[in-house]
Amino acid sequence: MKELFQQIWQLLQGENRNKADSPEVRDVLKRMARVTQVREPDYKQMWKEVRRATIGKRERHIKFFQGVAAVLLPVLILSSAVYFYHSKYTSQPKVAKVEKEIEDASAVRLTLADGKVIRVHKDSVVNLVVHEDVAIRHKSNSALSYEVKGPVSAQLEYNTLEMPVGGSYQLTLSDGSVVYLNSCSKLKYPVAFVGNERRVFLEGEGYFEVKSDKNHPFRVVVGNVEVEAVGTRFNINAYPEKKGVETTLVKGKVNVEDGNQKVGLLPGQQACCSEQKISVKEVNYRDFIGWKNGKFVFRKMSLENIMIQMERWYGLSVFFRNREAQAYTFTGMIDRNLSPEETFRTIEKTVDVRFRLNGKTVIVE
Repeated sequence: MKELFQQIWQLLQGENRNKADSPEVRDVLKRMARVTQVREPDYKQMWKEVRRATIGKRERHIKFFQGVAAVLLPVLILSSAVYFYHSKYTSQPKVAKVEKEIEDASAVRLTLADGKVIRVHKDSVVNLVVHEDVAIRHKSNSALSYEVKGPVSAQLEYNTLEMPVGGSYQLTLSDGSVVYLNSCSKLKYPVAFVGNERRVFLEGEGYFEVKSDKNHPFRVVVGNVEVEAVGTRFNINAYPEKKGVETTLVKGKVNVEDGNQKVGLLPGQQACCSEQKISVKEVNYRDFIGWKNGKFVFRKMSLENIMIQMERWYGLSVFFRNREAQAYTFTGMIDRNLSPEETFRTIEKTVDVRFRLNGKTVIVE
């Protein structure tokens, strides 16, 4: 038995290959060859072999057991190595693929004028030159900027920036105006502004800090609604649940136009456009720009509308088991960096409701 084991061990080490003609060695090698064809050892079959080898006369028990052990020991060693090798190297591509999909889902999508798509992550480094006159730069901290290097082309070319679920972003346009985009929002804008006006197109929600330029009004187009500014700060919310467009003025002055109607806003006023009608009311503008500073701000907001924001920020599906809870209201400020569980626990402290989270689905009871 000892000699057989030594011969096998030497063969595994690449030594004494002439001993491979031994019947005993050939038998073990055949067994080992069969094992390498599977991804993990068949321990049940091995045990059957041990049982079969050890049934017989009592005085031969030890002898047969030692013989079987000599055969199975290298098989067990090699098959275990094969199993761990396959486990390690075949699982990595799957893990990498999942991680890549998650990474892409959380990335900001930048579409250039030629249709090329760039996925921008927080730690991405972007340094592009467009037509040798405008540079696009991204270093970190979720901020993208356009820098004019020289005379720009007379032809308008547009880029589009799209936010993922749970993402917000800061964009500096070529004129120096700054735009903050909320989750699941989209902005289409010129690489460089040309002509007598500065015009961009918004879907979702954005906060604008417009660079003053009286000769070139800044216009934000949201469907049929246009918001015109010269140098000012304002928020536009055009998410689908609003069923219209809300423009909230923080500083300066803007004109809001919807169809044949046009109104001017002063700081602290909000214009609501729906079905070509504009209504104006006084508001606390801080309630409507908290998202830009990483906060959920709710003031007597219905749970139904709150959960729409949770869907958009956390990527959740919401189911109201208790339909009456949709009308419940909540007032408070919550950090958007908290986990869904922490956010729901905060709401539960003041509202008679319970949230049950199951994966990406939350049940309201």
